[in-house]
Amino acid sequence: MQFRQTCTQRQKRKRRKAIFRQSILALAALLLVTLAILAILAVVRGGKQRPAPAPQTQPEETISTPAPGDEPPQAPAEICCGPAADAAPRMEMGEEIQSECAILIDADANVALAVKQADSALYPASMTKVMTVLTAAETLSDLTVSFVMPGSIIDPLYRQGATITGLRAGESVTALDLLYGTALRSAADAAEGLAVLCDGDAAAFAERMNRRGQEMGLSQTTHYANASGVFAADHVTTARDMAAVMRAAMENETCARVLSTVEYVTAPTPSEPEGLTFYNKYLDWFMEKQPEGNTVTACKSGYVWQAKNCIVTYAVGESGRHYICVTAGASTAAAMMKDQRWILSTYGG
Repeated sequence: MQFRQTCTQRQKRKRRKAIFRQSILALAALLLVTLAILAILAVVRGGKQRPAPAPQTQPEETISTPAPGDEPPQAPAEICCGPAADAAPRMEMGEEIQSECAILIDADANVALAVKQADSALYPASMTKVMTVLTAAETLSDLTVSFVMPGSIIDPLYRQGATITGLRAGESVTALDLLYGTALRSAADAAEGLAVLCDGDAAAFAERMNRRGQEMGLSQTTHYANASGVFAADHVTTARDMAAVMRAAMENETCARVLSTVEYVTAPTPSEPEGLTFYNKYLDWFMEKQPEGNTVTACKSGYVWQAKNCIVTYAVGESGRHYICVTAGASTAAAMMKDQRWILSTYGG
């Protein structure tokens, strides 16, 4: 009996030891599985939270722009001339402005910072005269040469109701006077006078303007039918092309000086013993109330009823950057000026 009890106790001890060993092995296995799971989770989590790679230098063909107020981008060499390429991301303007078409470009980098229908065809009206002044300034080697204003130029323009200088037929002025009359007074007879002075014929000068536009790389939309901007169905451009023309003009010393002048007085004429006074009223208006963070230093406005109110401006921001803003299709001059100030204040500076 005692022997049987002893065997039973031994068996119990063996069973307890076996259970204990199995428990230890199970716990060890569970611990190993837990550690393996934790290791896998760490790897996965680490992959998701990897630090981003260092920014790569943009390829030359990529153009980017920061938010307004940041440092504008530099332009790749291949787009330094011609119409501005869009910045990325492109800022789209909508109902914030009344003008139907608009563009703001960084003239230093030659990128468009903000656009609204920038590539749509529009009638440029007297904004045309920026190209007229540029083409004439590049063609004429002597700006002191005299030009006698003929009645054949004055009379048709007078009947059309176009703006004219006030010169009478047979009166003489210099080529420089015609440049200022074209830009400041927006006088159609001054523009046509430059055309005749350069090429002897208004149509031939218009073709010279078109060739110059092709040299600039303007779009196929742009076509000049005359030097003055009087309405013609085939006299069209785009806001982007107009900005490119203004940029080229401001790089020309003579054009920059003319377009940046508020008031100019010609030499005396028989009808005006004190000389004719040409006045850029819109540039003067900007001098009185500049866009926030910017100073408009040059501009050329235009109006025909088919085009409504349009203007191209050249401004210097507080950052030292140079901007060109084109707006077209505003119903009133006040709306046009409001749009210009809003665009420059929002995206320039």
